[in-house]
Amino acid sequence: MPRFKRTAHRVSLTAMFASMSLLFLYLASVLPTARLAMYFLSSVFIMGLVLEEEMGLAFLMYITVSALAMLLTMPTISFALPYVIFFGNYGLAKYYLETRIKDKVIRYILKLLYYNLALVIIYVLISLIMTDTVTLEIALGPPLASLPVWVLIPIAEAAFVLYDYLFTKVTAYYFNNIRRYLMKD
Repeated sequence: MPRFKRTAHRVSLTAMFASMSLLFLYLASVLPTARLAMYFLSSVFIMGLVLEEEMGLAFLMYITVSALAMLLTMPTISFALPYVIFFGNYGLAKYYLETRIKDKVIRYILKLLYYNLALVIIYVLISLIMTDTVTLEIALGPPLASLPVWVLIPIAEAAFVLYDYLFTKVTAYYFNNIRRYLMKD
């Protein structure tokens, strides 16, 4: 059962989270040096709805932000793909994996598989849209784009471990400190 019942409150909270996600997605497209940080920030807002047990609204928010990002705000579709394929839905996937699978090792292996599959899909789709040289520079930035793939793979895995850890910490911070100002039970 959802924790808040008023329809206006549910809609306004969802719209607020969606607009913040869209803002950070736009910033990811115009700030190349902070792109990964902006993708991270765009992804955390969905957890506000997940923590309120509003899975339907969380999924609707993900679909809406993804569609708006692809249609309206991004200079090219390649800037929206990381959100659409991984960052936008990771909160939902994380919630389901952490509530359904009790074994921590299996759960983390599944998270890593989910991340790696998303990474491959993003890379392939961006490669189809752009040339190979430009693809890595857009996805990683010029310094990392010059590294060989065998060096990039462990960096990507470490980045995901850090991402998952920070995602958990930001979610806990929201629940313990911010939620009480947004939810008047």
